[in-house]
Amino acid sequence: MGVLKDRFMDSKILQDEGLRITVDIAGDACWVKMQDLRSGHEWPRVPALAVEVYDRGQQRLDRLVQYRIDQVQAEQNCIHIVVGDRTRGITVGIWMRLNDGELSVLLSPAEVYEYKSTLYRVFAVDVLPGLMRADAKGEMLLPINTGIICRPGDKPAREDRFLIYGEQSRWELLPNLPVCAVQTPTGGLMALAVAGAAETECRVATDGLGGGTVGLSFFLRGHDPDPIEPAARDIRIIPIPPGKDVTVFTAGVLRRHIMGDLGKPTLRQRADESPEVAHLLGAYIMKLFYGVQMQGYAFQEQDQSGTPKFMLTMTFDEARAGLKQFLDAGVEKVYTQNVGWNYRGHDGAYPTRFPIEERVGGERAFRELIAFGHSIGYQMTVHDNYLDAYEASKDFDLDLVIVDRYGQPQVRGFWGGGASYILWPPAFRCRHLEDQMMQVKALGIRGPYYLDAMGSPLYVNYHPKHRGSRSDLARGIDRLLLAAKKIFGSVATESGFLYNSITPDLVANPGTDWHLSNCRPDWPVTALLDQRVPLWNLTMSGLVVTENQNLEWTDTMRALLYNQHPRYEWATRPGVQPVLDRVMIRKIKARYDLLIKRFGHLRTQQMTHYHREGKVETTTFEDGTRVTADFAHNELDVNGKRIERPEGA
Repeated sequence: MGVLKDRFMDSKILQDEGLRITVDIAGDACWVKMQDLRSGHEWPRVPALAVEVYDRGQQRLDRLVQYRIDQVQAEQNCIHIVVGDRTRGITVGIWMRLNDGELSVLLSPAEVYEYKSTLYRVFAVDVLPGLMRADAKGEMLLPINTGIICRPGDKPAREDRFLIYGEQSRWELLPNLPVCAVQTPTGGLMALAVAGAAETECRVATDGLGGGTVGLSFFLRGHDPDPIEPAARDIRIIPIPPGKDVTVFTAGVLRRHIMGDLGKPTLRQRADESPEVAHLLGAYIMKLFYGVQMQGYAFQEQDQSGTPKFMLTMTFDEARAGLKQFLDAGVEKVYTQNVGWNYRGHDGAYPTRFPIEERVGGERAFRELIAFGHSIGYQMTVHDNYLDAYEASKDFDLDLVIVDRYGQPQVRGFWGGGASYILWPPAFRCRHLEDQMMQVKALGIRGPYYLDAMGSPLYVNYHPKHRGSRSDLARGIDRLLLAAKKIFGSVATESGFLYNSITPDLVANPGTDWHLSNCRPDWPVTALLDQRVPLWNLTMSGLVVTENQNLEWTDTMRALLYNQHPRYEWATRPGVQPVLDRVMIRKIKARYDLLIKRFGHLRTQQMTHYHREGKVETTTFEDGTRVTADFAHNELDVNGKRIERPEGA
């Protein structure tokens, strides 16, 4: 491996056994050409980078593709490119390295200089724009939801960009994973943000003529006052051989990054070291719902005084009787997440948790319920929240709330407790976190501690004392998850953003068709969403438990197909959740027998392959097990043998 000198003085070449990278310098432009030496495919020449600079005087963003070339220096296996703009007083440096047939493009914010920052600020650096190109016969893989395939052949001209791990204004997109890819008949490319993923954008465009491009770029600021995350960012460009399925290949590379670079263990390893995880793998997941104040997105009812009514949906004693019914029906293992046990019920007055809500039974009855559950072999834990805060709480601390760019406390929802504010975990002290968790643990609960809504689109904090980046928030959320994992032996959470999926053993919801159906038609990317694929499932199968909600036969088919774990929510009184009855018990027992007792061994296995033909989908697991689901006829088979629909399922 090394640097070869081209016959032109204005060209530099990097080459190893897999790739040949040519950098051409021509006046006020720097161009890059890539050739996959294994397939022979040559990708088009594109600019090395485009720099987006905000003009504070004009209050607009300029995109620079022509600039002063300050340096193109070749070393043993890398090229250092530095460009600048004298008028705007900016300089940007990037490094391009080859490593075992992969191209690494690295940006250190230390190499972003703003000599006239009063007037001009760098917002983004788009690297190799237009390199990852698909033709009318190709496919583009977008990191939206569990994964989305876009076929540009029949698409109108559209252009869009979104941040990995999301923005609240378009939370429905759920950009869970720091990857994107293209595949063509002659070969493809994938891009993976291995460092600085929370500060990375995905850009996608179609030309209306059958072609399209997708790629990752470096994000520095979204708004003028944003702090710049100082950590280096690294995007890897990796060739995809011709004929390889773009989703399966990308999932394999990403999985190796998650295990090797990010250190996520397998579920087999976690079950060996954690009794809580071992029990979870053999248990039906149930959310027991007790009570909620009737206000927020789900309710509008309030009495004339403006005080929200409290809806009681189950007492602790009624929950105990319900669990006994499941035991009698033969559901031997259950993992419960008790919802609404806390002061004022579900989302009632966080960060206040105690005293336990008297209207659903109070602390004595709750402790008795927990003890009863454990006595019959069930795991009893709680649904909790360490990110949302409500002004009604006696523990509300405005100094811990994220501040938006207008200097206002950051609101992120309207729930049972009213308007909720999002907290800034990097500012938490022991009394805000570990002491609170230990108080909850003292109730006697066991099992993965469920922290609600940890996975959310990331925010910048403009607080004068606790100012920080999106990456700071991601690290702060992981601190919450790590604390819970240490105290309770395991932790569970909601949403599949990768930054909050490394520490947990259970993730509730990495994306559904419902999220896609709510993507607004005026968003350009919405027109490009052809087909949802299980990129997330292929990547994370055997590394984390993923839930499957609902009780219909098609839900059970998807659970087995995508290696999901069955979950359901219930109460004993109407109003919010389904009411427990004999039909529900019969369906849950049928799912328990099929998905846990019969095929639960798949939960610790990697999903190695996925194929779809019309409404027939097939997945394969590491032990060779092949699951086929025919959604046209609602038929399911494993290894070619028909799985009969259980009676009552």
